[in-house]
Amino acid sequence: MKRAVVLAGCVLVGLAAGAIWTTAQSDTYRSDGRVLVRPGSARIVPAVEALAESSLVATNVAQTLHLSSPPKISAKKGESGVLTVSASAGSRERARQINAEALVILMQKVSQRFRAVGVTATVLDPAHVAEQTSPTTGRNLLLAGLAGLVVGIGTAAAMSRPRVTSSTAAVADPRVERRLKTRIDQVARRERELAQRAGQLAAREHDLRRREQEADRRPVPEPEPPPAPAPEAAPAAAAPATEVPPEPVATAPQQAGGWTLPALEALTRERSGSASPEQREEWSTYLFFLREHAAADGALPSSFDQLVNDVFGPLPPRDE
Repeated sequence: MKRAVVLAGCVLVGLAAGAIWTTAQSDTYRSDGRVLVRPGSARIVPAVEALAESSLVATNVAQTLHLSSPPKISAKKGESGVLTVSASAGSRERARQINAEALVILMQKVSQRFRAVGVTATVLDPAHVAEQTSPTTGRNLLLAGLAGLVVGIGTAAAMSRPRVTSSTAAVADPRVERRLKTRIDQVARRERELAQRAGQLAAREHDLRRREQEADRRPVPEPEPPPAPAPEAAPAAAAPATEVPPEPVATAPQQAGGWTLPALEALTRERSGSASPEQREEWSTYLFFLREHAAADGALPSSFDQLVNDVFGPLPPRDE
């Protein structure tokens, strides 16, 4: 619908431009007159035609009618030695006067120049206004309308062309997008589970340390003196004290540092020359979705290492 409106608007603009063009043109009328040339041979008629269009006839017409500049006289050869002489002017009467004077001067020049070879020129049809040659309303509107139509078609085609987004745009295929989001969500879920487990271990470690500190602050009771041994009984041997080994303290697993988005972007730029367009598009899509799980400095959790290695591998060794 939008393309149709754009197309119609361009055509209307073109027609408006054609109307302005027509208004700016000045009025021009053409007058015609016919002359019969005898003999009508293939050599004589072209010679008379050239004489009619020469500056000699135009200059004489301008002098006779007191014109500011010589008018444009044209001649067209017809059948059987008939020659059509035409003249143009800004009004009907002026065009007829120029044409009539051109015919008179042409008769005189033919009589002067071709008398020796027996050439004659006779007026068959006197000067008369044939048509208005300017402004050409129909032609102007047609050309301007076609120009507007071409511009409208080009604009509509440009609007219908799919826009190419930046390198961080998602894949156009919804199935690929769902598959990528599912895989990234799985990795994010595993990351949350590991973080929850690490938090539980850290809380347990903190509780054990607190208990150890409380045990260290308790006063050690003084040992009671042993009872006096009976005279008949031998003193009982003191039982050796058994030491209870301390309970091992669980510690939270330490996570190694993962990859960063700037490092992956630099790696994809280095390999873009040898990678296929599909692989470059997959790299761009993964980089887009991984931004949701990256830290402020672009660092990715270590739980994403396997996913990064599958998508962007083989990867160079990281600096620890």
